[in-house]
Amino acid sequence: MDRDDLRLFFIAVSAVASVILVYFRVVNSQTDYLNPIRLAVSGWVGNALLLVAGLYIAWSILKWVFGSLIQDASKEYARQSLDEIEGCIEKDGIAWQGTAHIGDGRVQDIYLPYDPTCPECQTGMVDRTDQPSPQEQRQNPSYSQDAQPTPIFACPNDACGHTAERTLNRTDEVEKLLERHAKRIVETADEPYSLSSLVEGIEDGISPRRVWEEYVSVVYDEQVSTNCFH
Repeated sequence: MDRDDLRLFFIAVSAVASVILVYFRVVNSQTDYLNPIRLAVSGWVGNALLLVAGLYIAWSILKWVFGSLIQDASKEYARQSLDEIEGCIEKDGIAWQGTAHIGDGRVQDIYLPYDPTCPECQTGMVDRTDQPSPQEQRQNPSYSQDAQPTPIFACPNDACGHTAERTLNRTDEVEKLLERHAKRIVETADEPYSLSSLVEGIEDGISPRRVWEEYVSVVYDEQVSTNCFH
């Protein structure tokens, strides 16, 4: 029952209550000129008002019951037809967006493109090298003139400038993390992070990304992120 329905319901209840009060006042009155009003209220007019209020209350209850059933059925259909989950893992200052493909109630495979995202501004990061400047070498004796440049991921957004160290096995680690969390969602039951529970908590449309966003709000894991999503 939405706000408008509640408003109409209280109006109907107030009208019925007013009619009843008027009725009892008229009944208790001995003034003959009020007899027509008493007869009208106690007759078909009062019965009609009570009938209208009763029908409205019954309609509101049926609307609420069947609306809930239809919504539950729609969510169950969306859950069963969901064939992927779009996730985001954040590790060591880098965000990675990937997709977990689902089949027969299990995670079938993980697709993780080699495309890191800046967790600060959601811009795709680029490969660069970081070499100490002469001033940094003078300030830090551990630097030498023959020091090798450090491979990094850098955000090309000049307003951001976020960087993170780039390692060869980073994508393998992120893929394993995404797979772990996707399996928790898909292959568990009766947990707050299980797919059925997450779907139940979504009110604004079920989608592969929306399921992950709901998961993030439930698990509170620093590596589980939404910073890949614009």
